[in-house]
Amino acid sequence: MNDQPGWGFSNSGVVSSNGQVLLVDTQFTLSATRHMLHAVASALPGTEISTVVNTHANGDHTWGNQLVADATIITSELSARHACQEMGPEQLTMLCSGSVQGKAAAYAARHFGGFSFSGVTVTGPTQTFAGRLEVKVGQSLVELLDLGQGHSAGDVAVHIPEDGIVFAGDALFSGAHMVVWSGTPSACAAVCDRLLATGAEQFVPGHGPLMSRADVTAFKDYLSSVAASAAQHAQAGVPLAEAARLVMAEHAGSWAHPERLFTQTAAAYAEAGVADVPTGTLAMVEGIARLACG
Repeated sequence: MNDQPGWGFSNSGVVSSNGQVLLVDTQFTLSATRHMLHAVASALPGTEISTVVNTHANGDHTWGNQLVADATIITSELSARHACQEMGPEQLTMLCSGSVQGKAAAYAARHFGGFSFSGVTVTGPTQTFAGRLEVKVGQSLVELLDLGQGHSAGDVAVHIPEDGIVFAGDALFSGAHMVVWSGTPSACAAVCDRLLATGAEQFVPGHGPLMSRADVTAFKDYLSSVAASAAQHAQAGVPLAEAARLVMAEHAGSWAHPERLFTQTAAAYAEAGVADVPTGTLAMVEGIARLACG
């Protein structure tokens, strides 16, 4: 688990039983993924990673997949279908190189310039599912939940009922504001209810420290409050950029990366039927960068 709230530092997870291992997400870079796999092998000698679950298609959760390509790699049908819309390692490297001008490039370089994506070959899933899928890992039952659109075009949660744990991917953030790339604020809030309905007591977010049930409820309330504020601004005809500034002033708090509230505001505007709302990763990063610059 990675407690850093910075972009690109994500949480992975391991479920182990009877010599078999299920891995939840790989890492952003090959070096980080190798480091993680070495730690798993040291902690669980003689075991084999037979299954990898990608909670969604963002690179910070999948770009190490090639190092576990012998395993069955599972994600949702929606996630696999929309993976082609993701920014690839070559595109992100170019954006961070300094050869591209603009606020989005400068912002990307500041947050991702320290990562090396050398050698990354994007490796997709070998199995997809819709709705719900049960996977046996040794003697342990693991439940995969298709959460639909929210943070990404197709999010997946991994529930281990016997341990009362859910790996939520980026359906949950801890200590940092959420990015909404593809869904709506109301969908993201509804996902929190689905996660709580598992009965789990502990939740592993995609980034940041572990969360309790109370933390998930508070996160849902935060999403709902941001959505309500943004919807009011949309109904009043406030331009999106100005609304995002107002929402950030209202909800920034002490969490990292309040500029990400641009994405939640834009999603609320799209949900309200406002025309000309930016879509796509680059357009969203441009909006985030403008908000970060004040």
